[in-house]
Amino acid sequence: MAVRRRGVTRVVELVLATSMVVATVLFVMAFTRPIRSVYLRETSDLRRLAYNVLDNLAEAGAFERVLASALEGDASWEGRLRLLVSASLPPGVLFRMEVYSVAVGADGGVELSRLDRGGVTNADPDVAFREAESVLYTYVCVHDPDSMRGRVFHFILVVGYAG
Repeated sequence: MAVRRRGVTRVVELVLATSMVVATVLFVMAFTRPIRSVYLRETSDLRRLAYNVLDNLAEAGAFERVLASALEGDASWEGRLRLLVSASLPPGVLFRMEVYSVAVGADGGVELSRLDRGGVTNADPDVAFREAESVLYTYVCVHDPDSMRGRVFHFILVVGYAG
């Protein structure tokens, strides 16, 4: 009979100890919550995002289609490029993009000609970026149309969050 009581005593002891541990954990969790969560972003995340957007557009052949119309004098190309970049970025991320045509001379000199007029952006001109990262991207056209193959373009893409 004494053996049975010792087993019951151990079970009661185990239940009490477990209850105390659970109560302590719940108490600590309830009183140590931060008042306001702070999420720290790294600029390397923005840089990676910008390069991914540019790479995806290049792989899809979007630059050839949009910039072919730019070289033909179509004024709406900036809006189309703005739409493509905006659709590739998460909500809340602002961007500004500059597009240059690159010409290499016979002497090896490089000349940049800016194609855009500041319209490839989803940010107002007076908005300052709180966190931002700028990337440089040089692209040689390899997709259709044939008239674009071999042309070189240089992009400066700034992505960030409004301040």
